[in-house]
Formats: sequence, C-alpha cells, structure tokens
Amino acid sequence: MFRYIKRLITSLFQPKQLMMRQNGQVSLMVVPGWLQFIALVLVCGALTWLVISTSAFFKQQKTVNALQAELQTQQQAWAKEKQLLTERLTEQHTQLVTLNEQHTVLSEIVSALPTSITEQTDAALSLPESTQQNDTQPGAGDINDSHEFEAHSNELDDAQTALLETLQTIISARHNQLMAGFTEAGLSLSSDNNSAQGGPYHQVDATLLNARYTQLIDDSVQLNQLENLLHSTPKMMPVAHDKYYISSAFGFRKDPITGRRAYHKGVDMAGWHKTQIIAPADGVISRAGKNGGYGKFIEIKHANGIVTRYGHLHTIKVKKGQTVKQSDVIALMGSTGRSTSTHLHYEVLQDKKHINPVKLARVLKRVQ
Repeated sequence: MFRYIKRLITSLFQPKQLMMRQNGQVSLMVVPGWLQFIALVLVCGALTWLVISTSAFFKQQKTVNALQAELQTQQQAWAKEKQLLTERLTEQHTQLVTLNEQHTVLSEIVSALPTSITEQTDAALSLPESTQQNDTQPGAGDINDSHEFEAHSNELDDAQTALLETLQTIISARHNQLMAGFTEAGLSLSSDNNSAQGGPYHQVDATLLNARYTQLIDDSVQLNQLENLLHSTPKMMPVAHDKYYISSAFGFRKDPITGRRAYHKGVDMAGWHKTQIIAPADGVISRAGKNGGYGKFIEIKHANGIVTRYGHLHTIKVKKGQTVKQSDVIALMGSTGRSTSTHLHYEVLQDKKHINPVKLARVLKRVQ
C-alpha cells in the first residue's frame, strides 16, 4: 500500500525544472517531487484551515447575534416589568397616602366634635382598627402581594367610608338641630366667626380627597362655629332660677306707671332686694352707670353682635371696658330709675333687634 502511494506521488509530482534569467545569464533550478508534494499539502492545509476558521467565525457571529437579540428581548421585558412595577408601586403609594389623609381627616374631625355629640355616640365614632395601628402606612408591613394589598386597602377604605357616612349623619342632625334652635330663638348668624383664632397651619391636601371628605370638613367647621356661637350666646337667665319670678313678660303690656298699652322690649325679673345678678355669657362691659329711666344700668357686648342690658340696679360691681365671664356677679338687684318695686329689667338685642330673653334661654338650653 505504501509503495502504491509512493509510486502515485512520484508519478504525479515529477521533478520540475525552472528556468531563470538574470543579468543576461540563464540558470536552471530543479524542483523535486517531494517538495512539490509538501507545498501542495501546505496549500491545502492552509485552505482547509481558512474554510474551517471562516465557518466557525460566522457560526460564532450568528450565535452572538442570537444572544444579543435574546438579551435585548429580555432587557425590553425587564424594562416593561420594571415600568409596570413602578406604576403599581406608585399607585399603591398614592392609595396609602390617600388612606392616611382620609384617616387624618376623620381622626381630627372626631376629636373636634362637640361634647354634645361625643357623649352620645362614642361607640359609633371609632376609627378602623388597622388604620389606628399605623397612621402613616395602614397595614403596609403585612402586605407582600398586590392582590392582598388591594383587598386590605379596599377594606380600610370601606371602613373609612362607613365612618364618613356616620359622621355626615351625626353632624347634619346636630347642625339642623342648632339651626332650628337659633331660628326659633330669633337669632341670626354672623359670617364673621374668626375672632380669637390662630395656631399652627396644617394644610389639607384636597387633591387626595374626594368631594365627600372635603364637604365633611366644611360641615364640621360650620358645626363648630355654631357650637361656639351657642357657647358664647346668653343661654341662661342673669338671676338664679330660685331667686326670681317674671313680673312682666316680653312684648305688649299695660305700662305699670301710665296704664297705657306699650311694647316691653325685655322682661322684668322680680326678686329680693340686692339679689345677685350674673353675666349670662362671656362679654365686655360697654356701659356701666346711670341711664335715665333704666336707673343704674349695665350693658354687655357678647359675640355675634349680641348685647344684654340690665336696668334698675341697686349696686354696680363692674366697670366699663371690663371683661366678664359667664356667671360672674355684675350687680345687685334694686329699684332705681323708672321702677315701682325691686326687680331687674333684662334685655337681649342682636344687631339692635330685641329678642325675647326667656324664649332665648329656654330654646338654647334645650339644644345645648
């Protein structure tokens, strides 16, 4: 076999003569067959290596391109997933902030309710338990799943909505009760109820609250203004209930001196000589001294344009400009001025309009 191959190679690669001419001289160079064979083997080997290398390069490039395409697809999928996650987290954060803002509003409204409401409805005004446990992020520590978060936040929102509706009902009922009482008593409401107010400013972010919450805030403010008005309005008589009787009522009567029909702008409260007379509400003494037919006279300015007057006094115990508190003793009952016997002439005015003092005290005592 070896001899056959050798014979084949020898027949195929016979010695070759190469003629070379240089500087006018001709020379011959013999290329033996083995050298031709080796040269052919080297050339074929080089071509084979080139083909294999080129094929491997393109195959590798194809693999790289496929990997790059897969990587790009994964990156796009990751970017989309990241965007969805960011949007979900943003939405959850907004829900948490909204729940917290709603909780803050409800908590502050409940704490600001007047005692006339809270004494009767404490059980109905309890905040949702989960919300009370974490004011900043309700239940966030226990939420690891989006569906669980949604269920939990919806549960809190439903509980807050139930409390919101309860507050709306209670505040509306109390508001209507007070408005009916003020109307029955003949009082008008002033739009200026901002005196003696202040403190840190806490802005409510209304963009996070729906209209029902902002309306509840407004209703709560109005109710507290009415309660403050009720508190500052003379809702008691200026003489202890067992120390007087009404000797002349409010309205038309026969004048005790002339005997003619006349309009009595106050009430006469008869009692023992030097019976204590007290301020029926907080106020400032605007007049204190003699005043014609009133005799010794006191006038007190209260909130909401209300003025009270006291006539026929025996002794005045206050001075003009003095601030008095409810139940402070301001005078002693007497019979000075245009009077037939010991009594107190008591008037209540609002914006110069006379109001029945007995009716005012009776109605406001009923609604307080």
